[in-house]
This record gives sequence, C-alpha cells and structure tokens, in this order.
Amino acid sequence: MAKVHAVTFDLAGTLLFPHPSVGAVYAACARRHGVEVEAAVLEASFPLAFKGGPKNAQPEVFWREVVQRCFGPALPSALLEPVFKECWEEFGKPTAWRVAPGALNAISAIRFLGIKVGVLSNADARMRTVLAGKGILRQLDGVFLSSETGFTKPDPRAFAHAARELGGTCATLVHIGDSPAEDGAAARDAGATGIVAGGAHAPERCLRLEKILEAPYAVRALLTEGRQKGRFSRTVLNLLANLRGLPEDRGRSTDRPLKSMDDAVQDAFRKLRLDKPVPEDAIVAHWLELLPLKLAKRCAPLRVLEGGRLVVQCENSVVKSEVRFHERALLAKIRTLRGCLEVKSISFVNA
Repeated sequence: MAKVHAVTFDLAGTLLFPHPSVGAVYAACARRHGVEVEAAVLEASFPLAFKGGPKNAQPEVFWREVVQRCFGPALPSALLEPVFKECWEEFGKPTAWRVAPGALNAISAIRFLGIKVGVLSNADARMRTVLAGKGILRQLDGVFLSSETGFTKPDPRAFAHAARELGGTCATLVHIGDSPAEDGAAARDAGATGIVAGGAHAPERCLRLEKILEAPYAVRALLTEGRQKGRFSRTVLNLLANLRGLPEDRGRSTDRPLKSMDDAVQDAFRKLRLDKPVPEDAIVAHWLELLPLKLAKRCAPLRVLEGGRLVVQCENSVVKSEVRFHERALLAKIRTLRGCLEVKSISFVNA
C-alpha cells in the first residue's frame, strides 16, 4: 500500500481558468483606454507571448512583457503601462477566474480520505485573493506560490518545500497539474507522484486524468495499490483507463472471467453504496460548518462504519481532545444533514 500524506494542485489550467478567457479580459482592459483589439486575436497570441516572457523575473516584470508581446504594435507605447496595470489588477480579482468543474468536490473528497491538500503554483500573491473569493482557500492546508517561496517549478525544491510544509516528504506527495513537464515529469523527478490533468499526455511513470473531478479516484487507487519497482501497477493504470473510457492494458495477465452487465452494475452499486444515501457525502460537504473553522481544518471525517459510528481523524492528540469538547453538538448537527440519521456515535483517531 502506498503512503500518501498530501496532494498539491497547480492553479491556472488545473483548478482555475481565466473567465471568460485571457483574450477577452485583455481586450476589455485595453478598450477602457481607447485601444480596440479583438479578443480572439489576443487569445491566439497569448501562448507565444507567455512562452517568451522573461524567466525568473519578478511577477510584474514578467507579465508586463507578456502584455506587451500579446498586443504587439496594436498597443501604443504610451499606453503600455496603464493597460498593463489594468490587466494586472483584473487578474487579481476572483471575477476574472472560474473554478474547474468538480474541483471543490475533489478537494473535499481527498480531505475526506484524511489527506492534506495544498496548492503548488508558479503564480504570484494575487492568487490568494482569488482563492479566497472562490471559496477554495479555506479548504487548503497550504498555499505555495513561487513568488513567495522562491522556488519555481520544475525546480525539485518547489515540491520538497511543499511536502515538508505539509508534514511529509516528496515520496508521499502527489502533485496534480496540467503541464506534462512542470507538473508531471518535474514532480516525478523530485520523487513525488505526478498526475497530469487534462494534458495531451502523461510522461513515463506519471498518471493522467481527463478531468479534475477524477482526482479522488486516482488518490484512492494509489492508496490501495501503490507503486511497485518504480512504476504503477496495472491495476492502477486500468482503473484510470476505465475512468477515461479507454481500453484496459491486459499485458501478459490471464483473461478474467467476464461478468454480465447486470452483475457488474449490481457490484458497482453495492461497493459504492449507490443504492442508498451516503452520509459521508453530506458530512464532508458541510464539515467546515460543523466545527469552528480552525478546528475543522485540523481534522477530517474518514468513514461511517457499520452500526453508525463515524470515524474522525485528528491531526494530533491535542486536536483530538479539543474536538471531543464539541462531540455532542457535532453529532447533533450531523444527524440533521440529509441521509445522516444512521450516524449514532463518533470515534476520534490520531493521524
């Protein structure tokens, strides 16, 4: 069984996407200064402008260069500074971003497994305001931005720093992002597990997800099967292939007995408890409201055992003692949630 202590997510292109698009935001900012450029033109020029930005420069220096390259001669030099400032400030607002579908649920589900969740990104401090405005910040155990840590992906020290701050090592860190190089291969080379979300491909010994909402399934697979001899087991790869609707890699394994569709569906319903309400779903969705926020972020519900006993994992013995003071009120609140009447008691365990 693999040991996973924390999962970190990339930001732009993974958890967050520009809204409605980079080109649309840039065009609107320029329009307020009398510069008319079509959003589609700016959208098309952005990737090359971003790639050509000065590496290792301060954030404002980097993005000023990107804006200048993106607009080209359509932006008079006299208006570069005011248009850049407008673009810079706009992307520091939550309204300029949208959250990836299923991202919040994925984070909650991973924390439900008792695993810490953080953000590891080459973005700058503006993103803290965005994360807070989108309701993501309160669900995170750590935010690691290159402009604050001094380490930029693919530098292995970026992953080592995040793993250490989250209480573990790179060997027990899973990083998820959209870049095969900076999020996949770089995490792998640093000793972590790299998962590429929505990318064109996953480098060798990395995993790939079609959508971010599949992340909890991948983490659960890693917890269940782990890694063997530096490569992922066929079970893990086939699980993720099934999630993406791709054929399994049968390799040299013997053919398994085929099940009828009815049997397979019944097995899935039974294993995933889809035939009845799952109390864990409601509990994890409302967890930050059931306890004082600082306390809720230092513990997490694991599962409801047979007999209605909820197991809650606490960061340490001190946190466990503090949570116990709220046990009676916590149980009463849980039982008011949909499908949670079967929860009759709570057990607290240390991480």
